[in-house]
Amino acid sequence: MTSTEMKSNFQGQSGHPNIVVSMPSGPEFGAKSILSYFEDAVSQGTVFRAGETVQVGWMMLMLKSTEGGELDVWEPRFGEIPIVWERGASKTYRQLIVQKSVAELVGAEPAFPSLRQSGVISPDFMASKDFQMFRDQPTGTDSGWLFTTEQNVSSDGRLASLFEVASKRPEIIPFLALPAASSVVLKDGQVNISYGKKVVGSDSSDLLRRLPGRP
Repeated sequence: MTSTEMKSNFQGQSGHPNIVVSMPSGPEFGAKSILSYFEDAVSQGTVFRAGETVQVGWMMLMLKSTEGGELDVWEPRFGEIPIVWERGASKTYRQLIVQKSVAELVGAEPAFPSLRQSGVISPDFMASKDFQMFRDQPTGTDSGWLFTTEQNVSSDGRLASLFEVASKRPEIIPFLALPAASSVVLKDGQVNISYGKKVVGSDSSDLLRRLPGRP
């Protein structure tokens, strides 16, 4: 897929530096969608500066100054902690759309956490093929997510940032914007989501069957 780059045209309008959004592996309409977010904010009086981070979906975008005085959009590179930034917003857009779509499967509005928020993981979660995840009401830096396994009998869970968990278990990413009182079970290659009285599984959902499980 060819790389796409789009740029705002603030010069002469608000005096705000132009913002550049690239999609190294994403569609043009994805870049347009991310750029529209910044354009709408600037039109309402927001001023963005180099070095700032902005949350879009569950992801964080970093604004970096270019030699020409513009603001370039960068996103986290998965698998490296602390965060290493790379140019573009391909993953941010892709994950935003997938998380919205998964929430729609159970008739819910997405409740995006932040990758900087924490979740609780059981001792065997990272090494297990199958997993379960449950969400309580988020509070402060706590996303509300608990990541565990069917076999887990330990109460020795530990806190970890959602970014750390997702870097090691990218299969969780599509489900992170499900609201409180949701649960997800991955077992024997099959996924089932529960929210209230709504249950959706990969046996009946093309979207769940197609989930790649990679950031």
